[in-house]
Amino acid sequence: MSGADGRQGKMFSEETHVLHGELSAAAVAFLKFAERTPEAFAKHRFGKFEESPLMYYELHRWPILIDARRNQLLEDVSVKLSRLVKRGPRLLLGGDPARVAEYFGLPPERARVAVEALALTDDARGVLSRGDFIDSADGLKCLEINMMAGLGGWETALKAQVVMDQPVLQRFTQEQGLRVQLQDTLKAFLSHVIDDVRRTVAWEGECNLAVLFPDNELPDPVGVEMATLLLNTTFTELLEAEGAKGEVLIGAYGEVHDAEGHRFTMRGRRVHAVQEHDARDRLEVVGAAFDARVGAALAARTLCLYNGPAQEILDDKLNISLLSENEDSPALSAEERDLIRQHIPWTRRLQRTHTQRAGERVWLPDQVVASKRDGLVLKAGRAYGGKSVLIGRSMTAEAWDAAIQEALESGGWIIQERVEPRPYHFMRDDGSVGPHILIWGSFVFGERYGGTMVRMNPMGRGKDVVNATQGALMCALVVVE
Repeated sequence: MSGADGRQGKMFSEETHVLHGELSAAAVAFLKFAERTPEAFAKHRFGKFEESPLMYYELHRWPILIDARRNQLLEDVSVKLSRLVKRGPRLLLGGDPARVAEYFGLPPERARVAVEALALTDDARGVLSRGDFIDSADGLKCLEINMMAGLGGWETALKAQVVMDQPVLQRFTQEQGLRVQLQDTLKAFLSHVIDDVRRTVAWEGECNLAVLFPDNELPDPVGVEMATLLLNTTFTELLEAEGAKGEVLIGAYGEVHDAEGHRFTMRGRRVHAVQEHDARDRLEVVGAAFDARVGAALAARTLCLYNGPAQEILDDKLNISLLSENEDSPALSAEERDLIRQHIPWTRRLQRTHTQRAGERVWLPDQVVASKRDGLVLKAGRAYGGKSVLIGRSMTAEAWDAAIQEALESGGWIIQERVEPRPYHFMRDDGSVGPHILIWGSFVFGERYGGTMVRMNPMGRGKDVVNATQGALMCALVVVE
């Protein structure tokens, strides 16, 4: 057998074969195929994909091949945890605006508006989310759940298509007789919008979705044109199958106008659903006047909104600490308590207080001292894109202590037990193979699973924070039979 450098020999250990076998039999077959196929290691770029203004990351040449069993696990865990996060403020904080404001560090009025939105929308029934998981020796562990409408990585089907279209992978699938299923996150999202509108708004055989940005922060016009074409190609197909019509409109908040009966219009069309693409610190982004109009429309059930006022509390990493801190709460069902124990690592709000760890009552500041930093991660609750994620083992004792003190003073931070990833093996930039850190990002739209995006960094060669905006590679995930 010949490796990437022309040398004979086996590249992957039996231990690696066993680990990849938990993904699928095809994953092991691919490792054996790569060992005897130098073309699998050829340098490659996906030019048209990576140069598109819609993308900001590179694709790895090798896919992740999973079977239906593994796909079902991702679906089950991600949907159940997303549901539990949405219910958490009501179940564990009593839906009390004062308790919500205290826990999440919000002004009382913002907490009140968010809690009212949860009540109006059946615990944010239609919310868009993506949970980020690490596959550990103890199973899938959820590091955080991002509940904002402008999530990255929606192009799951396109990524998988361009990767699997490589001649060397076409050859592999034919040799193995594989049937390939491409997850389509974009289609799942648009299907969710149509179903949500049919359920919530008086159905008139039409569904128009407005994707909104602040007036002074519209994306590049070329990107808007391409995104509009991509979205509407799928949206039109879905609507025509139901004998309906509609389109996706990308624009600014200032383009949305009022119509009779707490309805909205945009460019002369009735708007049935609104996706607030990037509305962190939402009230500052959308403004009080627009928020009041939206509140009236939600109450009148004339609009579906993603993710709306509830995002103020749902899109905060403190939601994970809320679940972890209450894993024994009688307010949760036995199944929900087991879900937390199995899939959420020990996570706490960073405060000067007593807490539980490993069955003991401890003083939390004693658990986060520099001597214990190797097993801990510090995160800002409302940051994103890998920002303000501090890995203890990557920091000096002095830097860690300073970060802990600053976080204690400012509030809004969580401390989380570091999860050790399982070492899945992939090709590195230099053509060698080695273990990688994988982050599994599973989308959930309402109660609908939307597929999983995977990003990766080589262990020991990249950053411990695996984020596309910080240079991580994207990897196409493909379901095979």
